Parts: sequence; structure tokens; C-alpha cells
Amino acid sequence: MALTLEQKIAEAQANLARLKDKARSEDTRQKIVVGAAVISQALRSSSLAGRLLAILEAEPLRDHDKKAVADLIERLKSKSADESNHGTS
Repeated sequence: MALTLEQKIAEAQANLARLKDKARSEDTRQKIVVGAAVISQALRSSSLAGRLLAILEAEPLRDHDKKAVADLIERLKSKSADESNHGTS
């Protein structure tokens, strides 16, 4: 049986919704992977820790996001302070 125009539109809309979900999922995964790599390196490099702190301080974070990264920020501050204490990264 041939599909009606309305059925074809509904299928196209459902396909578009699936593709948008896939794109959002891929975007989220990329952010997780890149974020993990940057955090890992920043915790090893005082200069990168300082740069990441500056980025986080410049971003308008929501309160619950600030709470989520509070421990990380303290660890970055500690690592960044290593540079001023030792003069190297």
C-alpha cells in the first residue's frame, strides 16, 4: 500500500528527529572526551591549570554547574599555585 503524503511527512519528521538526537549525542560525547583530556593535562601542568581556571572563571556558570566543578577548580588552583611556588610547570 502506498503511503499518504501525511505519512511520508511523519516518517521524514521522525527521521529528522532521530538524526538530531544522534548529532546531539555525538556532540556530547566529543565534549566529554575533549574535556577529560584537557582536565587530565591541566592537572599535570600548572600553566595549563591556570589557563583552564581563567576560562572557567570567564564562563557564566549556573549555580549547579559551579557546584559540580567546585572540587576540580580547587585542584586546578592548587596545581596552578605550584607554578608560583616552583617557578616552572
